[in-house]
Amino acid sequence: MWYKSVGHGDFEEPITFDGLRMSKEEDSIWFRPTELQDVGHYSCVLRNSTYCMKVSMSLTVSENDTDLCYNSKMKYLEKAELSKGKDILCPDIDDYIQPGKDPELVWYKECKPKQWRQSIVRRKDMLSIKEVREDDIGNYTCELTFGNFLVRRTTELSVTASSSPLQSQIIELLNTEFDLIQS
Repeated sequence: MWYKSVGHGDFEEPITFDGLRMSKEEDSIWFRPTELQDVGHYSCVLRNSTYCMKVSMSLTVSENDTDLCYNSKMKYLEKAELSKGKDILCPDIDDYIQPGKDPELVWYKECKPKQWRQSIVRRKDMLSIKEVREDDIGNYTCELTFGNFLVRRTTELSVTASSSPLQSQIIELLNTEFDLIQS
């Protein structure tokens, strides 16, 4: 049985599924599509003759920022080092992929289609950058068609200078000296 409450401490109301926009499928609730009114706390109660278990979760629904294909408060964060390789995954899309089929993803940078350079390769559910450059900093959005809906995930990539072997040795030496001083 599924229940919904709008805030912590509010009464939980049983959910009536219409089977159209909101449906119960196995142990999941599906919203096709989500709406702002779906925000709230959801609980699933499983009972049999010997036990009762309750699992709770919250759902946040937000509109995209003005002129963007994502909400800046709801994006994933990744870090990469200059001159090194980096894979940017299209996260949490497993429920939208048919078994045995590779997802057909479209990738955008800053919400715009992009002509990717040769050292950036699109693979199944990821964008693979062979050698990260400074101009790779930004927001990458993957888009997947699921029925009549679009599923989007955005990852913000930040890039830092790569550490040299000499820098690593200096840090290791400083840490060793710090440990000796503390002893």
